[in-house]
Amino acid sequence: MTFIPGRAFSRCRPPAFYRKRFPAEPLRSARFVLLCVMAFAPLKASAETLHEALIRAWTADPETHSAAVDAQAAHKTARAVDSWFPAGPLLAGEYLDDHFIGSKVGYTTYQGSVSVPLWLPGQGSATVRSAEADEAVATARGKVRKLLTGVQLLDLISSATILQKELANLEMTGILLDHVTRTSRRALQAGEIGGADHDAVVAEREDLESQIADRRQALDNTRAQIEVMTGTDAVPDLMTLDGRVLTARTVALDPRNDPRIEMAEAQSRSAKATYDVAKHSYMPNPEIGVQVMRQEQYGSPWDTQVGVQFQVGLPSEAQNAPKLMNGVKAIGAADRDAELARRNVRVEYRRIRSQLTSALDILHHSQITQKALDDRATQLERAWQVGEMPVIEYLRARRAALDARQRSAQADVIWHAAIVRVMLMAGQTP
Repeated sequence: MTFIPGRAFSRCRPPAFYRKRFPAEPLRSARFVLLCVMAFAPLKASAETLHEALIRAWTADPETHSAAVDAQAAHKTARAVDSWFPAGPLLAGEYLDDHFIGSKVGYTTYQGSVSVPLWLPGQGSATVRSAEADEAVATARGKVRKLLTGVQLLDLISSATILQKELANLEMTGILLDHVTRTSRRALQAGEIGGADHDAVVAEREDLESQIADRRQALDNTRAQIEVMTGTDAVPDLMTLDGRVLTARTVALDPRNDPRIEMAEAQSRSAKATYDVAKHSYMPNPEIGVQVMRQEQYGSPWDTQVGVQFQVGLPSEAQNAPKLMNGVKAIGAADRDAELARRNVRVEYRRIRSQLTSALDILHHSQITQKALDDRATQLERAWQVGEMPVIEYLRARRAALDARQRSAQADVIWHAAIVRVMLMAGQTP
Protein backbone atom coordinates (compact mmCIF):
# COMPACT_ATOMS: atom_id res chain seq x y z
CA MET A 1 0.00 0.00 0.00
CA THR A 2 1.35 3.34 -1.05
CA PHE A 3 0.94 6.11 1.50
CA ILE A 4 -0.12 9.42 0.01
CA PRO A 5 0.16 12.19 2.66
CA GLY A 6 -3.17 13.60 3.61
CA ARG A 7 -5.33 11.22 1.53
CA ALA A 8 -6.00 8.56 4.14
CA PHE A 9 -6.61 11.18 6.79
CA SER A 10 -8.89 13.32 4.67
CA ARG A 11 -11.40 10.49 4.30
CA CYS A 12 -11.98 10.25 8.07
CA ARG A 13 -11.76 13.93 8.98
CA PRO A 14 -15.08 15.56 9.96
CA PRO A 15 -15.97 19.01 8.61
CA ALA A 16 -14.10 21.93 10.11
CA PHE A 17 -17.22 23.24 11.92
CA TYR A 18 -17.75 20.00 13.82
CA ARG A 19 -14.05 19.38 14.34
CA LYS A 20 -13.72 22.60 16.30
CA ARG A 21 -16.88 22.23 18.35
CA PHE A 22 -17.87 18.61 18.78
CA PRO A 23 -16.18 15.22 18.84
CA ALA A 24 -16.88 12.82 16.01
CA GLU A 25 -20.21 10.95 16.32
CA PRO A 26 -21.38 12.80 19.48
CA LEU A 27 -24.79 11.16 19.70
CA ARG A 28 -23.23 7.70 19.89
CA SER A 29 -20.54 8.63 22.36
CA ALA A 30 -21.32 7.88 25.99
CA ARG A 31 -18.33 9.94 26.95
CA PHE A 32 -19.74 13.00 25.22
CA VAL A 33 -23.06 12.59 27.06
CA LEU A 34 -21.24 12.29 30.39
CA LEU A 35 -19.21 15.42 29.69
CA CYS A 36 -22.37 17.33 28.83
CA VAL A 37 -23.99 16.28 32.12
CA MET A 38 -20.90 17.32 34.07
CA ALA A 39 -20.69 20.61 32.20
CA PHE A 40 -24.24 21.59 33.14
CA ALA A 41 -24.08 20.32 36.75
CA PRO A 42 -22.02 23.25 38.10
CA LEU A 43 -24.54 25.70 36.65
CA LYS A 44 -27.18 24.24 38.90
CA ALA A 45 -24.89 24.32 41.95
CA SER A 46 -23.89 27.96 41.43
CA ALA A 47 -27.34 29.40 42.10
CA GLU A 48 -26.31 30.75 45.52
CA THR A 49 -24.74 34.20 45.42
CA LEU A 50 -21.53 35.15 47.15
CA HIS A 51 -23.44 37.51 49.45
CA GLU A 52 -25.72 34.68 50.60
CA ALA A 53 -22.77 32.36 51.13
CA LEU A 54 -20.99 34.92 53.32
CA ILE A 55 -24.11 35.50 55.43
CA ARG A 56 -24.51 31.75 55.86
CA ALA A 57 -20.87 31.35 56.90
CA TRP A 58 -21.04 34.21 59.40
CA THR A 59 -24.29 32.90 60.87
CA ALA A 60 -22.95 29.36 61.26
CA ASP A 61 -19.50 30.35 62.57
CA PRO A 62 -19.26 29.54 66.32
CA GLU A 63 -16.44 32.05 66.81
CA THR A 64 -18.59 34.88 65.48
CA HIS A 65 -21.40 33.82 67.81
CA SER A 66 -18.97 33.68 70.74
CA ALA A 67 -17.72 37.20 69.99
CA ALA A 68 -21.30 38.48 69.90
CA VAL A 69 -22.00 36.88 73.27
CA ASP A 70 -18.84 38.46 74.70
CA ALA A 71 -19.87 41.89 73.42
CA GLN A 72 -23.32 41.56 74.93
CA ALA A 73 -21.87 40.41 78.25
CA ALA A 74 -19.38 43.28 78.30
CA HIS A 75 -22.20 45.75 77.57
CA LYS A 76 -24.24 44.46 80.49
CA THR A 77 -21.14 44.60 82.69
CA ALA A 78 -20.54 48.23 81.76
CA ARG A 79 -24.11 49.11 82.69
CA ALA A 80 -23.91 47.15 85.94
CA VAL A 81 -20.69 48.74 87.24
CA ASP A 82 -22.08 52.24 86.64
CA SER A 83 -23.63 52.22 90.13
CA TRP A 84 -23.43 54.11 93.41
CA PHE A 85 -21.44 51.43 95.20
CA PRO A 86 -18.79 48.98 94.05
CA ALA A 87 -20.54 46.05 95.75
CA GLY A 88 -23.67 45.13 97.63
CA PRO A 89 -24.39 45.91 101.30
CA LEU A 90 -22.77 43.89 104.03
CA LEU A 91 -24.78 42.47 106.94
CA ALA A 92 -23.23 41.46 110.25
CA GLY A 93 -24.67 40.24 113.54
CA GLU A 94 -23.52 39.06 116.99
CA TYR A 95 -25.17 37.46 119.98
CA LEU A 96 -23.49 37.30 123.40
CA ASP A 97 -24.94 35.64 126.52
CA ASP A 98 -23.26 34.84 129.82
CA HIS A 99 -25.76 32.10 130.68
CA PHE A 100 -23.72 29.65 128.65
CA ILE A 101 -20.89 29.84 131.19
CA GLY A 102 -23.17 29.61 134.24
CA SER A 103 -23.00 33.27 135.25
CA LYS A 104 -25.75 34.65 137.51
CA VAL A 105 -25.42 38.23 136.23
CA GLY A 106 -27.74 37.69 133.25
CA TYR A 107 -25.84 39.83 130.71
CA THR A 108 -27.05 39.43 127.08
CA THR A 109 -26.01 41.43 124.01
CA TYR A 110 -27.60 41.57 120.54
CA GLN A 111 -25.59 43.41 117.94
CA GLY A 112 -26.22 43.93 114.18
CA SER A 113 -24.94 46.19 111.44
CA VAL A 114 -25.47 47.00 107.77
CA SER A 115 -22.75 48.72 105.74
CA VAL A 116 -21.92 49.48 102.15
CA PRO A 117 -18.51 49.80 100.40
CA LEU A 118 -17.57 53.11 98.81
CA TRP A 119 -15.73 53.91 95.60
CA LEU A 120 -12.29 55.35 95.96
CA PRO A 121 -11.79 58.69 94.18
CA GLY A 122 -11.87 58.06 90.41
CA GLN A 123 -12.27 54.31 90.83
CA GLY A 124 -15.90 54.13 89.72
CA SER A 125 -15.47 56.02 86.45
CA ALA A 126 -12.27 54.08 85.72
CA THR A 127 -14.13 50.79 86.21
CA VAL A 128 -16.87 51.89 83.84
CA ARG A 129 -14.33 52.90 81.21
CA SER A 130 -12.59 49.53 81.57
CA ALA A 131 -15.87 47.65 81.04
CA GLU A 132 -16.68 49.79 77.99
CA ALA A 133 -13.18 49.10 76.63
CA ASP A 134 -13.81 45.36 77.02
CA GLU A 135 -17.05 45.77 75.08
CA ALA A 136 -15.15 47.54 72.31
CA VAL A 137 -12.62 44.68 72.21
CA ALA A 138 -15.40 42.09 71.94
CA THR A 139 -17.11 44.06 69.16
CA ALA A 140 -13.84 44.42 67.25
CA ARG A 141 -13.14 40.72 67.72
CA GLY A 142 -16.48 39.97 66.08
CA LYS A 143 -15.54 42.14 63.09
CA VAL A 144 -12.15 40.45 62.82
CA ARG A 145 -13.77 37.04 62.96
CA LYS A 146 -16.17 38.00 60.19
CA LEU A 147 -13.22 39.16 58.09
CA LEU A 148 -11.27 35.95 58.72
CA THR A 149 -14.30 33.78 58.00
CA GLY A 150 -15.04 35.74 54.83
CA VAL A 151 -11.44 35.45 53.62
CA GLN A 152 -11.39 31.73 54.42
CA LEU A 153 -14.61 31.19 52.46
CA LEU A 154 -13.30 33.37 49.64
CA ASP A 155 -10.15 31.25 49.37
CA LEU A 156 -12.26 28.08 49.16
CA ILE A 157 -14.58 29.59 46.54
CA SER A 158 -11.58 30.83 44.55
CA SER A 159 -9.96 27.39 44.66
CA ALA A 160 -13.21 25.71 43.61
CA THR A 161 -13.73 28.18 40.75
CA ILE A 162 -10.17 27.67 39.50
CA LEU A 163 -10.64 23.90 39.66
CA GLN A 164 -13.91 24.15 37.74
CA LYS A 165 -12.25 26.22 35.02
CA GLU A 166 -9.27 23.87 34.87
CA LEU A 167 -11.60 20.89 34.60
CA ALA A 168 -13.45 22.57 31.73
CA ASN A 169 -10.15 23.23 29.94
CA LEU A 170 -8.93 19.68 30.51
CA GLU A 171 -12.21 18.18 29.30
CA MET A 172 -12.21 20.40 26.21
CA THR A 173 -8.64 19.36 25.45
CA GLY A 174 -9.67 15.76 26.09
CA ILE A 175 -12.38 16.04 23.44
CA LEU A 176 -9.79 17.27 20.95
CA LEU A 177 -7.38 14.47 21.86
CA ASP A 178 -10.18 11.90 21.58
CA HIS A 179 -10.57 12.83 17.94
CA VAL A 180 -6.80 12.68 17.44
CA THR A 181 -6.68 9.29 19.19
CA ARG A 182 -9.36 7.81 16.94
CA THR A 183 -7.66 9.22 13.87
CA SER A 184 -4.31 7.88 15.03
CA ARG A 185 -5.76 4.44 15.71
CA ARG A 186 -7.21 4.20 12.22
CA ALA A 187 -3.94 5.37 10.71
CA LEU A 188 -2.04 2.79 12.77
CA GLN A 189 -4.34 0.01 11.62
CA ALA A 190 -3.88 1.16 8.06
CA GLY A 191 -0.12 1.14 8.52
CA GLU A 192 0.19 4.84 7.79
CA ILE A 193 1.92 5.77 11.08
CA GLY A 194 4.19 3.96 13.44
CA GLY A 195 3.26 2.50 16.81
CA ALA A 196 5.46 5.00 18.63
CA ASP A 197 3.38 7.92 17.38
CA HIS A 198 0.13 6.24 18.39
CA ASP A 199 1.55 5.38 21.82
CA ALA A 200 2.50 9.03 22.33
CA VAL A 201 -1.09 10.09 21.59
CA VAL A 202 -2.53 7.46 23.94
CA ALA A 203 -0.08 8.40 26.72
CA GLU A 204 -0.98 12.07 26.37
CA ARG A 205 -4.69 11.26 26.57
CA GLU A 206 -4.25 9.02 29.62
CA ASP A 207 -2.14 11.68 31.37
CA LEU A 208 -4.96 14.10 30.72
CA GLU A 209 -7.42 11.69 32.33
CA SER A 210 -5.27 11.46 35.46
CA GLN A 211 -5.20 15.25 35.68
CA ILE A 212 -8.99 15.34 35.35
CA ALA A 213 -9.37 12.78 38.14
CA ASP A 214 -7.00 14.75 40.35
CA ARG A 215 -8.90 18.02 39.75
CA ARG A 216 -12.23 16.32 40.47
CA GLN A 217 -10.99 14.98 43.78
CA ALA A 218 -9.63 18.40 44.75
CA LEU A 219 -12.92 20.02 43.76
CA ASP A 220 -14.91 17.53 45.84
CA ASN A 221 -12.71 18.22 48.87
CA THR A 222 -13.06 21.98 48.42
CA ARG A 223 -16.82 21.78 48.05
CA ALA A 224 -16.96 19.67 51.21
CA GLN A 225 -15.17 22.45 53.11
CA ILE A 226 -17.55 25.01 51.64
CA GLU A 227 -20.47 22.88 52.82
CA VAL A 228 -19.05 22.81 56.36
CA MET A 229 -18.93 26.62 56.42
CA THR A 230 -22.18 27.45 54.62
CA GLY A 231 -24.36 24.36 54.92
CA THR A 232 -24.34 23.76 51.15
CA ASP A 233 -21.68 22.68 48.68
CA ALA A 234 -22.82 25.14 46.02
CA VAL A 235 -19.96 27.20 44.60
CA PRO A 236 -21.10 30.85 44.30
CA ASP A 237 -20.37 32.70 41.08
CA LEU A 238 -17.27 34.76 41.77
CA MET A 239 -16.87 36.10 38.25
CA THR A 240 -19.83 38.51 38.29
CA LEU A 241 -17.91 41.08 40.39
CA ASP A 242 -15.46 43.43 38.74
CA GLY A 243 -13.79 46.77 39.39
CA ARG A 244 -17.00 48.72 38.82
CA VAL A 245 -18.39 47.52 42.15
CA LEU A 246 -15.49 49.21 43.96
CA THR A 247 -16.26 52.49 42.24
CA ALA A 248 -20.00 52.18 42.81
CA ARG A 249 -19.56 51.61 46.54
CA THR A 250 -16.63 54.06 46.87
CA VAL A 251 -14.52 51.39 48.52
CA ALA A 252 -11.27 52.86 49.89
CA LEU A 253 -8.48 50.42 50.67
CA ASP A 254 -7.29 52.19 53.84
CA PRO A 255 -5.37 50.07 56.37
CA ARG A 256 -6.56 52.33 59.19
CA ASN A 257 -10.12 51.02 58.69
CA ASP A 258 -9.10 47.38 58.90
CA PRO A 259 -10.89 45.54 61.75
CA ARG A 260 -7.64 43.86 62.81
CA ILE A 261 -6.10 47.25 63.53
CA GLU A 262 -9.33 48.32 65.21
CA MET A 263 -9.14 45.27 67.47
CA ALA A 264 -5.45 45.83 68.29
CA GLU A 265 -6.10 49.44 69.21
CA ALA A 266 -9.14 48.42 71.26
CA GLN A 267 -7.00 45.94 73.16
CA SER A 268 -4.44 48.68 73.82
CA ARG A 269 -7.17 50.97 75.18
CA SER A 270 -8.53 48.12 77.29
CA ALA A 271 -5.09 47.49 78.81
CA LYS A 272 -4.73 51.17 79.65
CA ALA A 273 -8.21 51.24 81.17
CA THR A 274 -7.38 48.20 83.31
CA TYR A 275 -4.21 49.91 84.48
CA ASP A 276 -6.24 53.02 85.33
CA VAL A 277 -8.53 50.90 87.51
CA ALA A 278 -5.52 49.40 89.30
CA LYS A 279 -4.03 52.86 89.79
CA HIS A 280 -7.23 54.11 91.48
CA SER A 281 -7.56 50.94 93.57
CA TYR A 282 -4.58 51.73 95.78
CA MET A 283 -6.33 50.53 98.94
CA PRO A 284 -9.30 48.36 99.95
CA ASN A 285 -12.68 50.01 99.49
CA PRO A 286 -13.81 51.78 102.70
CA GLU A 287 -17.08 50.70 104.28
CA ILE A 288 -19.65 52.80 106.13
CA GLY A 289 -22.84 51.67 107.78
CA VAL A 290 -25.21 51.67 110.74
CA GLN A 291 -24.84 49.49 113.83
CA VAL A 292 -27.49 48.64 116.41
CA MET A 293 -26.68 47.01 119.75
CA ARG A 294 -29.10 45.88 122.42
CA GLN A 295 -27.85 44.98 125.89
CA GLU A 296 -29.97 43.26 128.51
CA GLN A 297 -28.69 43.46 132.09
CA TYR A 298 -30.48 43.51 135.37
CA GLY A 299 -31.03 47.11 136.51
CA SER A 300 -29.39 48.73 133.46
CA PRO A 301 -31.18 51.90 132.23
CA TRP A 302 -29.48 51.90 128.81
CA ASP A 303 -30.12 48.66 126.94
CA THR A 304 -30.13 49.84 123.26
CA GLN A 305 -27.44 51.70 121.30
CA VAL A 306 -27.35 52.97 117.69
CA GLY A 307 -24.17 54.16 115.99
CA VAL A 308 -22.24 54.60 112.77
CA GLN A 309 -19.73 52.04 111.63
CA PHE A 310 -16.70 52.91 109.46
CA GLN A 311 -13.98 50.56 108.27
CA VAL A 312 -11.05 51.29 105.99
CA GLY A 313 -7.94 49.34 105.12
CA LEU A 314 -4.66 51.18 104.68
CA PRO A 315 -2.67 51.06 101.40
CA SER A 316 -0.07 48.34 100.98
CA GLU A 317 2.79 48.72 98.54
CA ALA A 318 3.28 44.97 98.56
CA GLN A 319 -0.20 44.57 97.03
CA ASN A 320 -0.39 47.67 94.85
CA ALA A 321 2.98 47.45 93.11
CA PRO A 322 2.42 43.98 91.54
CA LYS A 323 -1.00 45.03 90.21
CA LEU A 324 0.39 48.21 88.72
CA MET A 325 3.35 46.42 87.16
CA ASN A 326 1.08 43.77 85.65
CA GLY A 327 -0.92 46.61 84.11
CA VAL A 328 2.26 48.21 82.75
CA LYS A 329 3.31 44.92 81.15
CA ALA A 330 -0.16 44.46 79.65
CA ILE A 331 0.00 47.95 78.13
CA GLY A 332 3.42 47.22 76.66
CA ALA A 333 2.24 43.94 75.15
CA ALA A 334 -0.91 45.55 73.73
CA ASP A 335 1.05 48.42 72.18
CA ARG A 336 3.48 45.91 70.68
CA ASP A 337 0.64 43.85 69.18
CA ALA A 338 -1.02 46.98 67.82
CA GLU A 339 2.16 48.09 66.06
CA LEU A 340 2.76 44.61 64.64
CA ALA A 341 -0.85 44.50 63.43
CA ARG A 342 -0.40 47.84 61.65
CA ARG A 343 2.75 46.61 59.95
CA ASN A 344 1.25 43.28 58.90
CA VAL A 345 -1.91 44.89 57.59
CA ARG A 346 0.03 47.49 55.59
CA VAL A 347 2.10 44.70 54.03
CA GLU A 348 -1.02 42.70 53.23
CA TYR A 349 -2.77 45.70 51.68
CA ARG A 350 0.23 46.37 49.49
CA ARG A 351 0.31 42.70 48.51
CA ILE A 352 -3.40 42.80 47.57
CA ARG A 353 -2.87 45.87 45.39
CA SER A 354 0.10 44.22 43.71
CA GLN A 355 -1.83 40.96 43.29
CA LEU A 356 -4.75 42.76 41.67
CA THR A 357 -2.48 44.61 39.24
CA SER A 358 -0.30 41.63 38.38
CA ALA A 359 -3.30 39.34 37.93
CA LEU A 360 -4.78 41.73 35.37
CA ASP A 361 -1.44 41.90 33.54
CA ILE A 362 -1.07 38.11 33.61
CA LEU A 363 -4.64 37.71 32.37
CA HIS A 364 -4.04 40.09 29.47
CA HIS A 365 -0.81 38.43 28.36
CA SER A 366 -2.01 34.88 28.98
CA GLN A 367 -5.09 35.45 26.83
CA ILE A 368 -2.88 36.61 23.97
CA THR A 369 -0.56 33.66 24.54
CA GLN A 370 -3.52 31.28 24.72
CA LYS A 371 -4.91 32.45 21.38
CA ALA A 372 -1.52 32.22 19.71
CA LEU A 373 -0.84 28.73 21.07
CA ASP A 374 -4.34 27.53 20.17
CA ASP A 375 -3.82 28.71 16.60
CA ARG A 376 -0.40 27.06 16.54
CA ALA A 377 -1.82 23.77 17.83
CA THR A 378 -4.56 23.86 15.19
CA GLN A 379 -2.00 24.47 12.46
CA LEU A 380 0.25 21.68 13.72
CA GLU A 381 -2.72 19.32 13.85
CA ARG A 382 -3.39 19.99 10.18
CA ALA A 383 0.30 19.59 9.38
CA TRP A 384 0.40 16.27 11.21
CA GLN A 385 -2.69 15.02 9.43
CA VAL A 386 -1.06 15.64 6.04
CA GLY A 387 2.19 14.08 7.20
CA GLU A 388 4.24 17.25 7.36
CA MET A 389 4.86 17.17 11.13
CA PRO A 390 5.44 14.42 13.68
CA VAL A 391 2.64 13.90 16.17
CA ILE A 392 4.88 14.67 19.13
CA GLU A 393 5.16 18.28 17.99
CA TYR A 394 1.40 18.58 17.86
CA LEU A 395 1.07 17.09 21.35
CA ARG A 396 3.61 19.55 22.71
CA ALA A 397 1.74 22.42 21.12
CA ARG A 398 -1.57 21.21 22.52
CA ARG A 399 -0.01 20.87 25.99
CA ALA A 400 1.42 24.40 25.76
CA ALA A 401 -1.99 25.75 24.73
CA LEU A 402 -3.59 23.95 27.67
CA ASP A 403 -1.03 25.41 30.11
CA ALA A 404 -1.77 28.89 28.77
CA ARG A 405 -5.49 28.33 29.27
CA GLN A 406 -4.88 27.20 32.86
CA ARG A 407 -2.77 30.28 33.61
CA SER A 408 -5.42 32.49 32.09
CA ALA A 409 -8.12 30.83 34.20
CA GLN A 410 -6.10 31.24 37.39
CA ALA A 411 -5.36 34.91 36.71
CA ASP A 412 -9.01 35.57 35.88
CA VAL A 413 -10.14 34.13 39.22
CA ILE A 414 -7.34 35.76 41.21
CA TRP A 415 -8.20 39.31 40.23
CA HIS A 416 -11.91 38.76 40.91
CA ALA A 417 -11.02 37.31 44.31
CA ALA A 418 -8.75 40.28 45.01
CA ILE A 419 -11.70 42.63 44.45
CA VAL A 420 -13.82 40.68 46.95
CA ARG A 421 -10.98 40.69 49.48
CA VAL A 422 -10.68 44.47 49.12
CA MET A 423 -14.37 44.82 49.92
CA LEU A 424 -14.12 42.52 52.93
CA MET A 425 -11.16 44.47 54.28
CA ALA A 426 -13.13 47.69 53.86
CA GLY A 427 -15.88 46.23 56.03
CA GLN A 428 -18.39 45.71 53.20
CA THR A 429 -20.25 42.62 52.14
CA PRO A 430 -19.99 41.84 48.40
